[in-house]
Amino acid sequence: MSKIRKYLERCTSKAGVINGANPWVFPGASWATGSSKSVFEMGSVGLLGDSLAPVTENSLYDLASLTKLPTTLALMKQVEDGSLCLADEVGYFLPSFKNSPYSAVTLFALLTHTAPLTNIASLYKRAHNKEEMLEVIRTSEPRADGKVLYTCEAFILLGEIISAVDSSTLDEVIRRRVLEPLGMNDTCFNPPASLLDRIAPTEECPWRGHLVRGEVHDENAVVMGGVSGNAGLFSSAVDMSRFAAALLASLEGGGFLKKAGAELMTRNHTAGKGQNRGLGWMIADTGSSSGDLMSYRSFGHTGFTGTSLWIDPERNIYTLLLANRIYPNRNNVDDIYRARCIFSNLAVLEYGD
Repeated sequence: MSKIRKYLERCTSKAGVINGANPWVFPGASWATGSSKSVFEMGSVGLLGDSLAPVTENSLYDLASLTKLPTTLALMKQVEDGSLCLADEVGYFLPSFKNSPYSAVTLFALLTHTAPLTNIASLYKRAHNKEEMLEVIRTSEPRADGKVLYTCEAFILLGEIISAVDSSTLDEVIRRRVLEPLGMNDTCFNPPASLLDRIAPTEECPWRGHLVRGEVHDENAVVMGGVSGNAGLFSSAVDMSRFAAALLASLEGGGFLKKAGAELMTRNHTAGKGQNRGLGWMIADTGSSSGDLMSYRSFGHTGFTGTSLWIDPERNIYTLLLANRIYPNRNNVDDIYRARCIFSNLAVLEYGD
């Protein structure tokens, strides 16, 4: 039994929990680690949920904020074909924002979370549909410090811009520009009922009054109709391993993105601004969930539901963990952070160059 499997099996039982407040870190998980050219290890542990099927490498998890990564890649493909540039401003693409405080905000600022947007409290409770949500964002009070502030609002706007550029729905743009070319055939927004048995449930949601399964967990994405630049995609370890390998290959000069664009996307653009950020990506720093052993060049992202992806071009390795840590509730933030770090450490020790 590999060290990774042994550790993740512990995370599905009380032995994996620090504070004793939860019966597990997660009921089950799937994972993959590999390079640009091969998968080193892929596996699964535990169950989708109580009395549900065992997790497999093809089980589908709500990616939560990992959705921001295919959103970013779709935009970078638009950069490559000359449809836009990062200095373009919000008001150029979204006419309703032209006379707002956000009209002159650039795509670069949205991607790096340096835009003057704020995290609007209970945004999803202030809107009943996409149009109302965009209006709440448009009329919100901007901030002025210029530092990094991670917001879902930034990627909600980016999703709308990407859609406007291609004159198509966001789910169709991401499918055509990212998912189909990478062979990510199971990855989708709003999965059909035929896939329900493969989907891990998330939270017993007080707002909706039921256990969420097969619908996006993120409340803002619910209001957006399940399709948003910030959240909404469901995917598997098989599909996401293809995504990660394509990023490593791009940085080597033979992948999905041109090397220059991949390097720009994964560079730290926010030194001295509170957090390290690339274009759509976290950049590794002290305390990152990338663990202790990935290099300073590592980049990745996490999702609130329990998902994470980290990629280290220096060691030519990616580490992907898909889990539903918020099942049946969200009260284990410390546990999932620890699990991500230890999982990444074990993968690097076993397979990193």
